[in-house]
Amino acid sequence: MPSRHTVADAYLNIAERIFQVVRRPMRPREIIIEAYAAGLLPPHLHGSRQDKTLHARLSEDISSNPDDSRFFRTAPGVFFLEEFRLDPTIPLISRDKFLAPRRRKELKRDSVLIVDLDFTSDLRPDKQTLSVSRLLDVLRAGRYSYRSVDYAMRSESSIVVHSFVVVHQNGMVLSFRCGKYFPSTDPLYGTRSIGVGGAIFPDDNDMLYHSMYGIIGNGINELRYGIGLPNRLAEVARYTNQVRPYIGVLVPDAIPKVVHVVMGYQCPDDFLPSKSALSINDLRWVDAINPTNNISDYDATSRILFQQDHVRELIRAGAPK
Repeated sequence: MPSRHTVADAYLNIAERIFQVVRRPMRPREIIIEAYAAGLLPPHLHGSRQDKTLHARLSEDISSNPDDSRFFRTAPGVFFLEEFRLDPTIPLISRDKFLAPRRRKELKRDSVLIVDLDFTSDLRPDKQTLSVSRLLDVLRAGRYSYRSVDYAMRSESSIVVHSFVVVHQNGMVLSFRCGKYFPSTDPLYGTRSIGVGGAIFPDDNDMLYHSMYGIIGNGINELRYGIGLPNRLAEVARYTNQVRPYIGVLVPDAIPKVVHVVMGYQCPDDFLPSKSALSINDLRWVDAINPTNNISDYDATSRILFQQDHVRELIRAGAPK
């Protein structure tokens, strides 16, 4: 009987040969169909769901060899050959690398960005909002650290920072239902929201552009993980300042305390947002002024943004000059 590694290598070699012929991203089931048609599957490779076996082998190879794998994902469950990523004859959309999202159920084990906010001076008189410039003052003063969410739950003065990117296009904003991979400590858990984002991790900070202590960097990463923003558009967003901080919102009654850094991103006309993570469901565009008759269905930050007319102002602030 052939060893597991021999079988894995055989499947990967077959996938490579199919990609070299068809020269486009494919799902494992498509690869298997093409392999049968070309007579490439030897007798020792068998099974009722060979596509699942191939999917597992491709995923394992990418995970085990992040810098040296022959393969990469262009979307969830869609694979292609690394050798074609710099081939100008391949459409750009087929060369964008999709990164599998962080498993957000493990959030409590990670170190996340936490700030020390003074309710008497840092927050506005409404005790709910915070100017971006004031938040930057807090960060520049060194009143932040990277600690566990468990720590934040035990500390009275600690507030976890989350990115909250409002994606908009032609007067509409993108909304979604939060899926099962949102941890129960996330204030968006179980709600509809207009904010793509999450907790800020140390590796979200990037010295090559103004990532705002990782807050903007995280927002762009979440756009990639959550709604499938291609790498080419993510790079443009990074280096041309397309994700713009607008306001901070202290989430009412959140445990641990959370401040959402609300940012705007004008969605390009050639990009169609799609569900790319298990944490996001039921994507739909809603009117920026009249989102729904049931505003209570939304998370607290989304309600504040709609009710205080921040959404329309955010869109106006992000419009091309």
